[in-house]
Amino acid sequence: MPVESWLQPEEVPDLAARATAMIDAALTGSGLTRESYWAAVRKGYNTPYNDPPRRRAVPAQPNAVPSVIGETVEPVAAAAVVIAAQAAEARAI
Repeated sequence: MPVESWLQPEEVPDLAARATAMIDAALTGSGLTRESYWAAVRKGYNTPYNDPPRRRAVPAQPNAVPSVIGETVEPVAAAAVVIAAQAAEARAI
């Protein structure tokens, strides 16, 4: 044991028993077993610190305006209406 250690060799078994009791108390009622707990600890320890790259969200699609079936509006007709309105306005001047 290193000289800098604060643990004395005779304290180790008592500390290990207390740590085991604390882990068992924490696992009681959680549905986890000791094996699954330590597997989670190992996984967390071995997981890299960098988060995986995030997937880009799909851009929101505009809501389509429902139209009556059979009724179609052609874009050319709408442009013709605008041109006719401008022509009528120009004649009025």
